[in-house]
Order: sequence, then structure tokens, then C-alpha cells
Amino acid sequence: MIESIARVPAWPLALPFFVLGIAVFGLEMARHLRVFAAVAPSRPLHALTRRTGALVRYALLQTRLFADPRAGVMHYLIFAGFVILGVGAANAVTYGLVQGVVGAPLDGALWAAVLLLQNVAAVGALAAVAYALVRRLISRPARLAYTTSAVVILLMIGGIVLSELGALTFEAAAYGALPGALITNALAVPLEGIDAAILQGLFALCWWLHLALIVGFLVILPRTKHLHIVTSFFNVFLRKLEPRGQLPMLDVEREDATFGLRTLADLGWKDLLDGFTCTECGRCQEACPAHATGKPLDPRAFIMGIRHLADEAETGLNYIPNGPDVRRLPGMDDGLTPTAVARPLVDGAISYDAVWDCVTCGACVQACPVLIEHVDKIVGIRRNLVLEDSRFPREIAPAFTAMERSGNPWGQPASTRLDWTKGLKFPVPVARDLAAAGTLSDVEVLYWVGCAAAFDDRARRTARAFATCLDAAGVRFAVLGQEESCSGDPARRMGNEYVFQMLATQNVETLRRYGPPTIVTACPHCFNTIANEYPQLGGAFAVVHHSAYLARLIADGRLVPAAAGTDRGEGGGADGRARRRTVTVHDSCYLARYNGVVAEPRAVVGAVAGIELREMDRHGNRTFCCGAGGGRMWMEEARGTRINAERTRQALQTGAQVVAVGCPFCMTMMTDGLAAAQGADGVVALDVAELLAEALVAG
Repeated sequence: MIESIARVPAWPLALPFFVLGIAVFGLEMARHLRVFAAVAPSRPLHALTRRTGALVRYALLQTRLFADPRAGVMHYLIFAGFVILGVGAANAVTYGLVQGVVGAPLDGALWAAVLLLQNVAAVGALAAVAYALVRRLISRPARLAYTTSAVVILLMIGGIVLSELGALTFEAAAYGALPGALITNALAVPLEGIDAAILQGLFALCWWLHLALIVGFLVILPRTKHLHIVTSFFNVFLRKLEPRGQLPMLDVEREDATFGLRTLADLGWKDLLDGFTCTECGRCQEACPAHATGKPLDPRAFIMGIRHLADEAETGLNYIPNGPDVRRLPGMDDGLTPTAVARPLVDGAISYDAVWDCVTCGACVQACPVLIEHVDKIVGIRRNLVLEDSRFPREIAPAFTAMERSGNPWGQPASTRLDWTKGLKFPVPVARDLAAAGTLSDVEVLYWVGCAAAFDDRARRTARAFATCLDAAGVRFAVLGQEESCSGDPARRMGNEYVFQMLATQNVETLRRYGPPTIVTACPHCFNTIANEYPQLGGAFAVVHHSAYLARLIADGRLVPAAAGTDRGEGGGADGRARRRTVTVHDSCYLARYNGVVAEPRAVVGAVAGIELREMDRHGNRTFCCGAGGGRMWMEEARGTRINAERTRQALQTGAQVVAVGCPFCMTMMTDGLAAAQGADGVVALDVAELLAEALVAG
């Protein structure tokens, strides 16, 4: 028997006491797992190497937490303290087995190192707990959820750490210094004059209090948000590996299937795991543009709503539509009834309005430290509302009809798809004509114009600017013309999977017929859909955003821009010197956050002499949505502040004269935002291709 354990009164009871706590914890977890077994299956386990790497990065190193450095350090000190102090707890309940194994080599030097590490970790964890309590009780950041259980858990964690320090301190004072425990040995020195019996009693009290708090923590853990201590490792390991911009495929031909997500039972067990992993940190809420502009969508509340439905289901809740909810006594139910998991998600976990407020920007997913996936679930709910209930905002009905009948949300005839080329000083080749002439193989890129650039007057200017750049660089390109159809992105994000698959299947067939070596598009939504979602339908193509392609042409020396505004360009002096312009780049969510294209638009802007770049606070993969994503381009924004107005305010704060964009939807929203904003006189929105084309014309 290890001497330090033998000093504890009634030490043989430690293991049975701990096993009792483990048993209660296991029973509570078993109740949770009954619901997991009742819901739909999730994606299969694969790519173990990638999953293991993510486990190290996000669960062990917790890299996403450090987006907020102070909160990240605080959380990591508590996490590290818990792990390191767990060695001492394991030693206690195994009657010193850990100490015996670790302490045997090197004459106990390894155990001395463990005690030193425990001392340091305990002090760091105590400081972190104190800081956490100050945040919750005094400074109170807006994003945090203020619940009694959160404070209780923090106090328990503090008690666990403090009782461990106390036990080591009083043991050192009563029995002599412990090898390696420098901090607690120093704390014990002033106590050495106290009666030995009192010191021994205080040591025993702290030792047992430490174990009791650990057991108590285990007992209440499954019913609190701090269950993420256990589930976050599984949630990270089992995360979505498909491209972030790829929504799950839906079999629209199955007649016996539930389309989308209606009830708790329709969720996959990974979706349910998200609910039990949420830490309620509020980072998703803070990042959400809809929530920031006063709309009812709250990503955190949605995920916690899923957990609350699961909690109700596992306690035997019998749900009667339009009737009372009747609970059986805990422990008396014989299993889950079908009605227990039949609670609807709409108005159960999320309100109907909140479902349609989502711009699918992915900011919530990007911000979540435990990799919860909000967007896929919201779109899944939209699918059910659209495909089964025909329940959706009335203003998007014309867009659905137009996409189905005309192949574009504007409802314009395909015969006008090449109208944007009018006024160009060079011909724009069409793939069909080149194929007929036998010269299609000479084409370097296929320019996917997109519906906005084909039918929207403002976006047509971007198309002409990009084509001008291609022509100036001597790029052999072609377009599909009347054969091009909507990529299907708006339909899919608005929940109409049937229309998406109809459009996407047609486009895949067309693209396969011509086999372009590279597809270039100026629309991030088309870019994301063709690159990440068409492979679900058998269409794997090389797709490049126009900003990346232009940056490549500049790097290769095929485009050499002069300064914007010289000579014939606006603002140029008589001597040809450029007027300096300040530019801020607005990153499209589907370009930067979903596909990591951040540096390329800035490379294009930076290649134009006389431009000074000024970044907004929210830029790159932390960008703030323009408000048009997720099909919101075709919906009214009646609740709260307009999202594009908030993004315009952020852009104007930089003092820039130009807001550079790389998306036709962003162009519309930023142009409208600037037109309505005070203090925006003279500030314009330009596509990066327009900035570059202007410099080419000027030179």
C-alpha cells in the first residue's frame, strides 16, 4: 500500500464510492443512448487519419477556442488542470496503483514530476475558474448563457481543484514535504506549527472532499451542458468530412421517405450528438448575422432545442398533437414510444420564422469550438417544409416556378442569356459553335456566366469586365450561352431539392458533353455548387473562381495592369498619374468561409497601382454576410435591421472609397446598402474584375 493512501481514514471505501458514481453516470448515459438508438443512422465512419488529426487539433489543442484569446486561455487552463489532476484522482481510487507504477522508475523522480505538474496545473485552473466566475457574475459578456447550473459547475470545478491543493498542502504540513510538490510544500511551511492531529484531520477532510466532489460531478454531468467534456471528443472525431459547402443528398424518388427533417426521429444520431455537445458558449450566436440584426434566429437556442426534445423523449414523454403532454414517472417507462421522438422540430427546437431567417453563411459552424453543424439541419427542415408541407415564404414561390420552368430565378428566356455581350469589342465564343467547327479543344476555360450576370443589369457589367480581362490576356474561352441553366444553388438552399436536382442533372449532362478543362465563374454560389455538390450527381469538374483565375493570369504575366484611374480612367491627371483609391474587400461567405478563397481577390486588387487596401474587422473566413445567401436574395427582410445595412456600416467604418466584391449577390446587396446609407456619398461597390479591367483600359 502506498504510504500517502494509507494515511487516509477509511481509504478502502474510495473505490466502491467512485464505482457508485460511475454507475449512476453510466445509467444516465444509457438513457441518453436510448434516444440515439431511436433516431436515424448517420454517415459511416471513414477517413480515420483525418478524423484523428481533427481530434488532436480541435479537441486536444482546442484551436478554435483561441479565436477569443482570453476565453481560450481560461478554458484551456481548466481543461489541462482537469486532465492532470485526473492522474491524482485515478491514483486515489486505485489505492496508489498509479503512483506505484509511475514512481517505481528513477527512484520516484517521475512521480515527483507528476506532483509538480499537478501543483502548477491546479494553480492555473484556480485562476481560470476565478476569471470565469468574474465573467459570469460581473463583466457578463452578451454571448454567454447565464444559468444557475453553469455557476454551480464552476464552483464544483473550483472545489475539486482547491480540495486537491488543500490535501497536498496539509499532507506536507502533517507528514513532511512531498517530492516535487514545490507549491504545496511552500504553502505548508506556515502551517507546520499547528497540532499534528488537526493537520491530519484537515488532510483527510480535503482528501475525501476532493473525491466526493469528483463523484458528485460525475453524477450531475449527464444532465448539464458540461457533458461536452465527454461528448466533444466524439463530436469532433465524427464530424462532417465532406466539403463544408456540400449539403447532404436527398433521394427525392423514394415514395416512402420523409423528405428532410420534420421530427426528432428524422435527425441522424450525429445531429443529436451536436445537441449534447453544445457548450452554450454563444460563439455561434455572436457570429450569426441574422441574430446580430435582431431576427429570431439563434443558432445556440436551436441546437439546445434539439437537446431539450431529446431530454423530453428519454423521460418517457407521450406527445399528443394539440393535447396535453403526459410524463410517466421516472424509471417506470418500459422504453421509448414512437410518439416520444415524434415532437416536431419546427416550434419544438426552432421557430418557423427563424428557419427562414438563416442566410446559410456558415458563420455559426465556423465559430463553434466543438464543430457543431447548424446549417445542414436548418436546410433539412426547409426541405421538409417545402417538399411535404408546401409551407414557405410566399415571395419565393415565383423563384421556384421560374427556376423550374425557365431555368433561372429571374424567369427570363434562355434566348437572352447572351445579351450581356452586347457592346463588347470582341466576339464571345459559344461552346456549341466551337464544337460544330471542331475547335472546342482549343478552349482553355469555359466561362460559367451564371444567371445574375446573364439577366441582372448591374451584374452584366461584371461579366463584361471579366471577359475583357480574358480577352486582354489572350485566354481562349467559351460560354455555354442558351445551354447554361441555373446551378440550382438557390433552390437547394431554400429547401427545394427536387428543383435543384432537376437543374443540376441537366447541367452535369451539358458539361460532360463539352468536357471543359477548367470552369471559371464569377459567382461563388455557382462555384461552390458545381465544385462541391455536382460530384454527388456524377459531375466532377475543375472549377476556379474568377478572382483566383485573374490572380493567376497576373502572376503568369499575361495581365499587366496599370494604375486605375490613369489617362482615360476616371480621376486621372493630365500627366497620366493615378489618383490613389482606398478599397475594402467584402468577402463572400460561399467564397471565403466555405471554400477558403481569401488571398486571391486581394491579390487582384493589390496588383492595381495606386490602391490602398483597408480591411474590415470581419474579413476573410470571419466575414459578415451581405444578407443574400440561403435564398434570402428572393425573400423579404421584414424583421430587424437589414443585414446588408449592417455590413455596409462595417464597410463605411474603414473610410474606403470602393467596396470590392467577388459575387453578384454581394454586389446587389452592397450597392443597395450604400444607396440607403448615410455618409456613403461617393462610395461605390465594384467587382474585382471591374477594378482590374479599369486598370487595363487605362493602360
